[in-house]
Amino acid sequence: MADIFTPWRINGLSIPNRLVRSATWEGLADEEGVPSHDSINLTAELAEGGVGLIITGYAFVRPEGRGLFRQTGVHIDAMVGPITRMSDAVHQSGGLVAMQIVHAGGQTNPEWIGQDPLGPSAIVHPAFGGQVQALSETQIWDLVGAFAAAAARAKAAGFDAVQLHGAHGYLINQFLSPNTNLRDDQWGGPLANRARFGLEVMKACRQAVGPRYPLFIKLNSQDAFPGGLDLGDAVEMARLLDQAGIDAIEVSGGVPAAGKLSPSRVVKKPEDEGYFLSNAQAIKAVVRCPVISVGGWRSRGRIEAALDSVDAVSMSRPFIRQPHLANLWKSGSQEPATCISCNGCFVVGRKQGIACAQELKAQGKEI
Repeated sequence: MADIFTPWRINGLSIPNRLVRSATWEGLADEEGVPSHDSINLTAELAEGGVGLIITGYAFVRPEGRGLFRQTGVHIDAMVGPITRMSDAVHQSGGLVAMQIVHAGGQTNPEWIGQDPLGPSAIVHPAFGGQVQALSETQIWDLVGAFAAAAARAKAAGFDAVQLHGAHGYLINQFLSPNTNLRDDQWGGPLANRARFGLEVMKACRQAVGPRYPLFIKLNSQDAFPGGLDLGDAVEMARLLDQAGIDAIEVSGGVPAAGKLSPSRVVKKPEDEGYFLSNAQAIKAVVRCPVISVGGWRSRGRIEAALDSVDAVSMSRPFIRQPHLANLWKSGSQEPATCISCNGCFVVGRKQGIACAQELKAQGKEI
């Protein structure tokens, strides 16, 4: 059984343990996308808590690519200064931090972006219900460039790595999914064409940040929605990304449109943990790069058993409730994370920024 506190690497980046903070929308930026002091403090606290690698909440690469309100932006050069405060705070606390970058595509609200959403095809979005306008060839290439420029800004701001968001129904996932990509040109149809946008984004970002800078991706292993991306195509996409030089793959799954069909679930007992592990193992079997497994991890024993077949695990909600969980386990504790999967953290986030609802209740605070 592997040990959580064994160092590992993504490209040239040495990471002190196998615990990754999976990217989480924090809802702590201003209307322009500038991260607040609360956002910076939240990230620094995770570093103080011993998380091996922190991935920040998804940052939009273009204004029309916002996925939620009060989301961090990395869309213009003027953002380099504000986001540098985040990386500096993490480094001063002894941690490592990656910036996740995203374009929401059709999975957003016109009220948040001031226009109709853009996506691979002109459809009514299955979750948001709004009309999506099809991207032109020129617009597609402009977005490839926007991702590359965003990655360069993150590097200039001192982030240790960049993660592409290719999961959960956002634009890279929309191109991959036959449910949302109905194109009949070189960007749609067979998997080789549907994979093209994600691969072109990855290649452009690599050119922007250089060969030694860690560049990785969060990838859906299944959409869990009728007609969506399935595991077979996800495994092939992972193989193509690995062949193209991706440095690591975080394996996730599900889209908002899946609803109750989503494989994500409430973790009530140890057997519920690691609900994407088998998908991560299938991807690990065809790639050379490190593979990170996300999905309901709570207990040290289950995590260490998983590390026999994947390189690291990532968690989101447990670190919202216990930002010092890594240090707790490093001290020798075998106690599982206290997160109960209530998702109250995201309900709180819509009002005041992401925070654990259970902890706020215990403190007698209004939520």
